[in-house]
Amino acid sequence: MQHRISGLLVLLIVTFAVPNPAEAAPEMVTVPAGVFIMGDGTSTCGINQRTVTLTRDFDICRHEVTNQEFMEALQWAYNSGYVTASTATVWDNLDGSTLVLLQMNNDFCEIQFNGAGIFYLRQSPSTQAQTAYPSGYNPASHPALMVTWYGAARYCDWLSLQDGLTRAYDHNGNWACHGGDPYGAEGYRLPTDAEWEYAAQYDDERIYPWGNQAPTCSLANSRNCVHWTAPAETYPGAPQALGLTEMAGNIFEWCNDWHVCELGTAPAIDPAGPGSGTYRVIHGGCWDHSSSYMPNALRPTNQNPNTSSFLLGFRAARTYDTSHAENQIGTTPVGLLAGNAPNPFVFSTSISFRVPASVSGAPLELRIYNPAGRLVRTLIDSYKPEGSYCIAWNGADNSGVPVAPGVYFYRLQWNGRSETQRMILAR
Repeated sequence: MQHRISGLLVLLIVTFAVPNPAEAAPEMVTVPAGVFIMGDGTSTCGINQRTVTLTRDFDICRHEVTNQEFMEALQWAYNSGYVTASTATVWDNLDGSTLVLLQMNNDFCEIQFNGAGIFYLRQSPSTQAQTAYPSGYNPASHPALMVTWYGAARYCDWLSLQDGLTRAYDHNGNWACHGGDPYGAEGYRLPTDAEWEYAAQYDDERIYPWGNQAPTCSLANSRNCVHWTAPAETYPGAPQALGLTEMAGNIFEWCNDWHVCELGTAPAIDPAGPGSGTYRVIHGGCWDHSSSYMPNALRPTNQNPNTSSFLLGFRAARTYDTSHAENQIGTTPVGLLAGNAPNPFVFSTSISFRVPASVSGAPLELRIYNPAGRLVRTLIDSYKPEGSYCIAWNGADNSGVPVAPGVYFYRLQWNGRSETQRMILAR
């Protein structure tokens, strides 16, 4: 009786009217742009190591997209005519696409459709779920399962459409993200292979999201731990600097890129992976696999984008507008700064700017800040006559100590006005 009541309560909770679309968006955290070593020298398809520079901040879901979050967006998409559904399957219905997005005709999918226009949640009747939660459980906060890569990408597009953003994916051909440049997409999307690994190892190139300690059941959900998925934020603070959860274990996570096993050792800037392929990248390990799948750099093979599995889920991402950081430093763009070159740079970069006649009699400051707004280096603090200037920065602070690679902002200030641009230091 207790189990039956629990199941009924779940149905009562999840079959309410879909809330305001803005409320359905998952919680996201911002990952600052920077430089890191991709690959760890030992993991499957992660043996080769290369320096990767990500030039843009990005948002990524704090936790894996949950059943509740996916179901709410799916209900909105169904009501809007963007998908079609039977009690077994959800299909795409945009740009002429009819690809399968979600498979519900199995014991593992906790999202169901009643055939009369309503999606709802249920407890999985699978042996695994019943073993893990013999007294029942609420599936709302568990990760969405049985979602194909196309379903994960489609969910990102639903969020974009709800927010009035340009959707990232073309639903014809190979579903290219923003024409092959995911970093330039305005809307939500799946994280790139590089973004996922960078976020998981932030910010010290750790082996696992929590550090270098070997996995245990108290750190992540793998084989012989829970025996089914765990709710979101069961394993918080990994990596602690970002507050992400379940980056290792629980379920594998779809990424944007087509899969190629070895990426080479040449440095890369904003890598987007190959333009086509057979399989998509996944990361993270899962509840039914051993902990050997959990290293951040490990990239398993053979995951066709049409695959739907009780071991696979995802989290969404979005390129972030960094004007908020510039505003914290106090910017008012007026066109005096001409940029810096090279950018990104390794040893030195030159910052170009002009001083018009209207500014020539004012004290001028050119300073460099880190993303937190802390002063790193003062390059100019004096009067400058009218003219064009080019000032070099060698990547050191005011004490002459080389600073860490990453994103920096340089600000030109005069008469209470200022202008800021960003640059990338890649050691």
